[in-house]
Amino acid sequence: MKNLDQQSLEGLISITSRHETQSSNSVREYSSDPQIPDDLLITIFSLVPAESIARFRCVSKTWASILRRSDFTELFLTKSLTRPRLFVAVKSKGKLFFHSSPQPHNLNNNYSLVATSYHPTFVPDYCPTYICKPVFGLVLLQRCGIEKRPMICNPAKGKVRNLPEVPRKGINTPKGIYLGYDPIGKQFKVLCLSMNTSLYNTHWILTLEYGECSWRSLEPEFNFKEKRSGGVDRDINICINGVLYFEGCLEWSFVIVWFDVRSEKFGFINKNEDMLPKPFAYDCTRPSTLFNYKDKLGIHCRVERNLVLWVLEDAGNHKWYKHSYVLPPRWSAVPTECMFVGMTSTGEIVYSWNSCVYFYNLERDTVKRVNIHGLEGIEHPTFINTFVDYAENMNFM
Repeated sequence: MKNLDQQSLEGLISITSRHETQSSNSVREYSSDPQIPDDLLITIFSLVPAESIARFRCVSKTWASILRRSDFTELFLTKSLTRPRLFVAVKSKGKLFFHSSPQPHNLNNNYSLVATSYHPTFVPDYCPTYICKPVFGLVLLQRCGIEKRPMICNPAKGKVRNLPEVPRKGINTPKGIYLGYDPIGKQFKVLCLSMNTSLYNTHWILTLEYGECSWRSLEPEFNFKEKRSGGVDRDINICINGVLYFEGCLEWSFVIVWFDVRSEKFGFINKNEDMLPKPFAYDCTRPSTLFNYKDKLGIHCRVERNLVLWVLEDAGNHKWYKHSYVLPPRWSAVPTECMFVGMTSTGEIVYSWNSCVYFYNLERDTVKRVNIHGLEGIEHPTFINTFVDYAENMNFM
């Protein structure tokens, strides 16, 4: 990748610059240049990191035009999904900073990574209380209170967008706001749950589109209450294959509520009684930790020296499968304050604490530590949130 960026692209820059100097209609003439077809340029551009794309847009009008084409942005996202990254969000002194680094896999030894900073000034003075898991490259930010509009960020492109104000009709306080993606229709949608004191609640949905977009009301077929902790820094939902999952209370039962992003329909899945830790069996304020387990919904639990993972096997029949692991002796070196991050696409369980990330390989029964450098210049961080399987997206905003 590095050689491609520095050698092949330097040659392309030189050729493009000469051609644009000689032609007054460079986009049309250069696009038909048989020496460097557009398809080849698109293939090459899809292999370079996002920070290089921003520089290449400035090389020529031709390159800028190619890098805006839908066939390029779709190919770039497809390639990005095959080279996932660690994504780090840091709050410090009322500001938000985004970083990312290549995501390691099949670690043999502890080692270090250098995180790349994403446009540290593109997010205005908007310090969120909630940061969603990145969804196909986009990040949803929300502050407490209905008067604080949610915000969508594309860190890789350095773009930010304020969403319209959530309708106040029938809302006391929006209890949850989630970002989902429909992989078939290729649409991002934002779901806002509005919980009031009436028997039935009206929720809201917004489709992210270019230009103006507006909230539409949704009437679910059953009434539920979202289950949410007091600390909203913690993400409690997950979008898997076009379905949003979050925990809720249905009458007196604890369930997983699902929302199909494409059809905009709600449903629920009963939880196994053994999934709730006994001391909190009747505590509706303690949510589970949801994650992507090999394209299935997973719920993470820690019981002393054991790691317990519940995996949804059959949503229609409310069937779960329990995976239990005894943590290896090496785990004693991992700080007890570590937060569960999720599971990588290669099947490793990930925890993080400050700038350290711990990978637990379930098959090898090994624990490896990765130190992330590049965050040292951020003074007195309030928190550092780490996410796995981040894919850079050049398409939206």
